[in-house]
Amino acid sequence: MNELQIAFITNAEVRRWMRVLAIIERENHFTRVALSERLGISQRTMIKDLQSIKIYFGKAIQLTSFNAGFYFEVKNRMDFQEKKSQLVKDEVLINIVTDIFYGYEKSLSEAADQYNYGESTMRRFLAQIQPILATYGLTITSNPLELSGNEVCIRKFFFDFYYQGEHLIQDVHPPEELHSLILAHFSDRLGNYELGTGTTISGFYYQLYITMVRVQQYHFISLPDWLLSVDYQEKDFHLFFSMQDMIKKEFGISLPKEEFSWVHLWIISQRTTTSVSKELLFSKRFNNWPKIQKVVSDYLNEPFFIQWDTKVLAQFLTSFFVSLLLNEAIHPVLNKELVEIQQMAKKAYEPLWEKNVRFMEKQLSSLGVSETYGEDIVARFTLFTRMLLEKYQPSKHIVFLLEGDYLAVQEIRYQAQAQLGAHHHLVFLRQHELTPERLETEQVDLIVTNYRPYMMKYTLQTDIILMKIFPDKSDWNQVTQWLNPLKKLET
Repeated sequence: MNELQIAFITNAEVRRWMRVLAIIERENHFTRVALSERLGISQRTMIKDLQSIKIYFGKAIQLTSFNAGFYFEVKNRMDFQEKKSQLVKDEVLINIVTDIFYGYEKSLSEAADQYNYGESTMRRFLAQIQPILATYGLTITSNPLELSGNEVCIRKFFFDFYYQGEHLIQDVHPPEELHSLILAHFSDRLGNYELGTGTTISGFYYQLYITMVRVQQYHFISLPDWLLSVDYQEKDFHLFFSMQDMIKKEFGISLPKEEFSWVHLWIISQRTTTSVSKELLFSKRFNNWPKIQKVVSDYLNEPFFIQWDTKVLAQFLTSFFVSLLLNEAIHPVLNKELVEIQQMAKKAYEPLWEKNVRFMEKQLSSLGVSETYGEDIVARFTLFTRMLLEKYQPSKHIVFLLEGDYLAVQEIRYQAQAQLGAHHHLVFLRQHELTPERLETEQVDLIVTNYRPYMMKYTLQTDIILMKIFPDKSDWNQVTQWLNPLKKLET
């Protein structure tokens, strides 16, 4: 489960278990001391929880203790997920959120009677989740129990809670009939959008389903007039809008035109790093902010980018900022990210994160972006720019000087092509070609060899990496780390 869902668990032990599982499912190897420190619980409690987790999940998991710590692995994913679902099946706050989603009105006293709690306990539970709801600009009322706030904020919360989190809450998911209807209607056009999107098909289903449920309860989206006028001209919008009659016929829900625009804008605001032409088209049609050009120019105006194709990078960055401001125009909450996304961006790409923090501190106010979700925006920008820097990094000229068993040499060549050939130019020189003059004419960026005498024979300015005769994972990591453009941000 993600932290958003975990915050709605009232059982303290189950809440701890879910936080433990969230970490050890990702990391597999861990120590009791480090894990207890990260979660802020005592080692005694951690020992008890690990023992209980092992017993409860049984053969669905492997949890083994070694001298260096613990090893965790899921052995039966279906059984594991089912057992996790059972842990939260009767959680009162999760069930209340589901009731709110479906519009089942209850007062606090009615809910207290249903779940056998006192009203004071129920109020304490609601107070527990109020800080989380506040990050979405929402509050929860008690008579009746419902979410209060902007409709965009409510839908964003439901999407994060039910789709972005672990799918343990079986009561809320798009009906199969909706899948079938869309597949039958769109056929081969599904996913082949003119402007492209990073949205998954299931994400689209969830957003459309949330929209249908909310409209059925007479809760509607309000979008800026200028944005509607632009979106109504889009070919992809008309493709989505063509579902209106079928949805009404199949589900009895009449979605207004503006609601289809909401779904379409949500889809196209999630940009990718795959197609320059699609990003160019997206920016051309939706860029209503001339300031973006200077922001992008400022970001790329560093010595670090001298060898890069900055025209390509500029187009992707422009598209990113257009989507950022498009979200802002609808509601700032759309730029909110899950805690896990922030943590991943900050921990995995710390130098890039710090660079982007400094950059965004200067730029957000000039773009007119709310600082409420400043760290969320930095996290999104960090992950986006990381993908750009990896995918469009300047190609390096790498010379391999290999010796040894003929099969081993061929295997090294194969591994080099598989791991590096997509981005870089590789040259495999034979013995009679090994002259200083030849190496200099190749304009080599890096030399890789598994034969130590070559490092002593040739006096070159080029960096050289010495691998083992039979290279292993650590050798290839050494090469990829040298080539990694993000490493240069650390110096």
